[in-house]
Amino acid sequence: MIFTTSRNEIRQSIVRSELRMNLLRICSRQPRTIHDLIHAPSYPGIVTSLFTIQSEIGVTIELGECKNRELLVRVGHVPHPTVPHGHTELLRTSLLAFLLTPELAYAEPEAYALYLDAWFASLAAREDPDPKEGEAHALLLAFPELAHRLWYVSGPSAERCAELPFDLTESEWIRVFNLYHLADLPTRSVPLALREWLAAVRRPPLAQGWTRLREHGWSHLKDWKARCSLRALHLLRRRPINGKPVPYTIPRLVGPELMENRLQPFRLL
Repeated sequence: MIFTTSRNEIRQSIVRSELRMNLLRICSRQPRTIHDLIHAPSYPGIVTSLFTIQSEIGVTIELGECKNRELLVRVGHVPHPTVPHGHTELLRTSLLAFLLTPELAYAEPEAYALYLDAWFASLAAREDPDPKEGEAHALLLAFPELAHRLWYVSGPSAERCAELPFDLTESEWIRVFNLYHLADLPTRSVPLALREWLAAVRRPPLAQGWTRLREHGWSHLKDWKARCSLRALHLLRRRPINGKPVPYTIPRLVGPELMENRLQPFRLL
């Protein structure tokens, strides 16, 4: 059965659930098994309340809900810690989770940068690289709210393409992620209204993206609304959000986290 939802509904379901947000944060740092997450130790910068991580039932339910929306994806298998000769799956946060939830990007800026770097590197490997593409990359890295608005889905999932849902036309299959149909998800690059640009840059930028954006400049951005928004931000002298160095390493992505290259940024150059 396919359920219909929206980008904002998924975003709110993450923001309002401390457990769901924490699971996505933990799994964005490195792949985890359900056993890891049920018996989770403390994690730097993540505050957990009673029954937030420790509840086996709660973790199992939330992991299932995140997998149903492809916010978490399987990236491998490892031996099961308690079942002889058994295996369990490794789960990691997907790029979709970051694009749907700017709050996740602000909470895990290092992981967010890793995901965007891998995303744009994947796009460059499949297309002729544009030397100006770095400006769009830096722009989305600096402003997660812009990344939330400036992406679309370019194709259906290859894994489930033979299982068309009964209540959706074939043209809507492109918007289906596992068990959920995102009814308001763009399927092509569309212009963004000026008020959307201004709303997206209202929050101070992330430091790493802001540094890259200042290095590239933004004079080549075709969208005049983008240039005006960034100029206004520059005149207001908004200081970037400076994060402290994290006391852990984030392993590189292995591939499934990028959603089969289904997700594309808007063309801004």
